[in-house]
Amino acid sequence: MSTTTPTTKHPFPALGEHNYGSWADDMEAYLKTLNLWDVTNDPTAALLPVDATNLTMEERKEVQDWEKCKGQASGQIWLAVEDRQKVHVKDIQNDPVKMWLKLKELEGESLASLMAQVDKAMQDIHVLHPKDFTIDSLDNDLTSMALIHALPSEYNNFISSLICYVRRHKGESADALNPGGKTPKPMLR
Repeated sequence: MSTTTPTTKHPFPALGEHNYGSWADDMEAYLKTLNLWDVTNDPTAALLPVDATNLTMEERKEVQDWEKCKGQASGQIWLAVEDRQKVHVKDIQNDPVKMWLKLKELEGESLASLMAQVDKAMQDIHVLHPKDFTIDSLDNDLTSMALIHALPSEYNNFISSLICYVRRHKGESADALNPGGKTPKPMLR
């Protein structure tokens, strides 16, 4: 098995918390260009000697080449992982197959975790909004926020007071800020 020695650092971003999909595609392609993908993806491609206790010179050379490729693949994977992620593969850093599978497994866990967090956030949102919540009431709230945001800096004290008032009178604030229930119209300057 012949390998190509890389002359530069890998030409794609290292594996972080949120880029497994693109990283895995890039890393696979990169390992293929170095002829190291087989030792990462197909451990059954390794030479199985006829008699493991009595290797021929040719078999010994092939086993050494395979182990060297495994080391190179492991090293390339290690160098293509951000430091914060290396803790997950530190104990298996000499086995590219186990490293690859562990990193893939972590992606599945993080995706499931993200989905659970989104579900939890949506449940919290539904619990927190008023029972009579509508898109129209959201539009009114957004209009009020836009108007407040558009106020010049000389109104900062007023804005601070308004925020404090809203925090103290959560349920009452919408009525107090919008007497008569009419939608505020933007003011032109």
